[in-house]
Amino acid sequence: MKSKRIGVAVHQLLHIALALALLAGILIGISIRQRPSPAQQFTLYVQNLEPTSRLVVLNSLQKYEASKEFTARLLAIVKVRASIELTAWADVHYYVDFSNPAAWTIHSDRKTRTLTLETPPPACFPPAVKTETIEIKTKGANLVTNTLFRLKEEAAKMQVELSQDLMGKAQAAIDDPEIRAGMEKGLEQFARAFCTSALGYTPERVLIRLGAQQ
Repeated sequence: MKSKRIGVAVHQLLHIALALALLAGILIGISIRQRPSPAQQFTLYVQNLEPTSRLVVLNSLQKYEASKEFTARLLAIVKVRASIELTAWADVHYYVDFSNPAAWTIHSDRKTRTLTLETPPPACFPPAVKTETIEIKTKGANLVTNTLFRLKEEAAKMQVELSQDLMGKAQAAIDDPEIRAGMEKGLEQFARAFCTSALGYTPERVLIRLGAQQ
């Protein structure tokens, strides 16, 4: 009789254990369904960052040559007839637009600890020309030192126009493999920080897919 009661008790315990396991499974399922998706967590992560709509992913120092149109305007101001070549160094800041997080694609694989980040097409701010690096070389006839100094001085005053003139070359460099590699490296650092902070794990592998220019 005693063994029968023990058997009934064991049977009841098994039923309770199965019920608890089923309940735990349901709660885990609800928890998983309620957990924000990586895309939703990305949106929240972006919103919690300092107010900005652009993520700068690369700062690059580049030397550019001004266009013939710009040098023609410069020569007209100084009232000099000559053929010149103007070059200058400039800081170029490449960024990816943050204003619409939905334009980004986030894929998280916890099993392989892999995070994939697909971005909108990158862009750049107008080059910040370092006026002290402006160099002017003449083609053909030489210009006197005073004239060259005046040309550099006037070119420095035209800093904004020179920046706009160099913008096309900075944008064209977005497709340069070295520039893209630099941007991908910057995005990888950002992606690792996002994954660790928002998704709760440190990725072993980060895949960056930069959007193509339109």
